[in-house]
Amino acid sequence: MDTIRLPSAIEPGEWFVVFHRHTPSRLLSLIALGRFKHVSAFAYCPGFKLWIVYDTSLYGTRLILLPHGEAAKASLVKYTNNCAIVKIASRRVHMGASSRLAFYCVPAVKHLIGLRCVAMRPDALYRQILRSGGVPIHGCDQHRAGRAGHYPAAGPDYPH
Repeated sequence: MDTIRLPSAIEPGEWFVVFHRHTPSRLLSLIALGRFKHVSAFAYCPGFKLWIVYDTSLYGTRLILLPHGEAAKASLVKYTNNCAIVKIASRRVHMGASSRLAFYCVPAVKHLIGLRCVAMRPDALYRQILRSGGVPIHGCDQHRAGRAGHYPAAGPDYPH
């Protein structure tokens, strides 16, 4: 099957990956060892002037569309409260069959951004994204990010 590449005005060329430190599920909080308990992503789609939020959880996959503006900014600020955010360019790569064995937040985000790695937990995905060129944007610990003293200003599409 051929892959159709859409223009960046229609298909986001970069994603903001959100690493949540808390989850409403006590069970998931226990299972997800480490600092981050859940991962999701959002992106700006300029062709439609809206934000897309992608979130896979125990309750299914959610796609939330937010028209660009103050209401979207407020919603994203609330959604990312107490989270770390890393910006990364999306890639179109063939994902191996082993990456389809489970469908929870980590493999879902790996597929979304096209990152081939062995990360199974949000903390491991965070490290892999940083190693793959991800840029810490918000709420990232300087020591753990490995980029002490280097925090770029928020990207032009980032609502903070």
